[in-house]
Amino acid sequence: MIKLAFFLVILTTGGWLSLPALEAQAVYPFDATRVSPQAAGAKGMHEVVRTHDGEVAITWVAAPKPGKPVILYFHGNAGNLALRAGRFNHFTARGYGVIAPAYRGSSGSTGHPSEAAITADMQQLYANLGALIPGLTSARIIFYGESLGTGVALKLAATTRHGQPAAVVLEAPFTSLPDVVRASLPRLAPLIPQMTNIWDSATHAKRLRAPLLVLHGKIDPLIPIAQGRAVFHAAGSRQKWFLAVRGAGHQNVWRDTVMPRLWSFIDDQSVNMP
Repeated sequence: MIKLAFFLVILTTGGWLSLPALEAQAVYPFDATRVSPQAAGAKGMHEVVRTHDGEVAITWVAAPKPGKPVILYFHGNAGNLALRAGRFNHFTARGYGVIAPAYRGSSGSTGHPSEAAITADMQQLYANLGALIPGLTSARIIFYGESLGTGVALKLAATTRHGQPAAVVLEAPFTSLPDVVRASLPRLAPLIPQMTNIWDSATHAKRLRAPLLVLHGKIDPLIPIAQGRAVFHAAGSRQKWFLAVRGAGHQNVWRDTVMPRLWSFIDDQSVNMP
């Protein structure tokens, strides 16, 4: 999730003053390539172009079938939206709607990503769901956060004034980015006080009230499963489930043994939606 090689460069070259720029490259190495949903093979999705804070914001959208929820998908920091087209197809094949925003610097969205900027962008999007799918409210939304996106999902749920979603799915969540650095390369701990992108998920999870499902690979080499468990235990949700995926690392959690559990969770939370 984090390209720690950038931090290693700083440590070995003494480039302390360049830390903010290098940190941004390490945390947000997005693919800026703009690919249409059709070209990527994302069936039933279309591109919506919005503006916020003077920047262009790209979002892929698919309307739900009657009675089905909408998955608000927060992607990780690898690749772009096109890389997730297969996942989106799994959602739409089940009749779920999908809203997949591209962060600044990803998939054709302009601007420079940061925790503050991404948080503001997602709050603006969440406050205007009806502009993407007419009549849509938070009561019919299920957050799906992937890796970095788990931090985005939890912070949005903790800070929104427009109602928490109907449910939340977190894939490979982390307690905070400094904790990821400590776990992966403890020799870089002296740099942590200078980090500006924190994504304090362990704290934000305490304010979560929606039902929660956490998926985490048992042998994840980037985000230790212990961090996923810590986020799970911190979550204020009264209904929550943790699925440790045997044999899975960081990017191969979607397995035949996992998908029935994921679909069951989403469908169960959809039953009482307005």
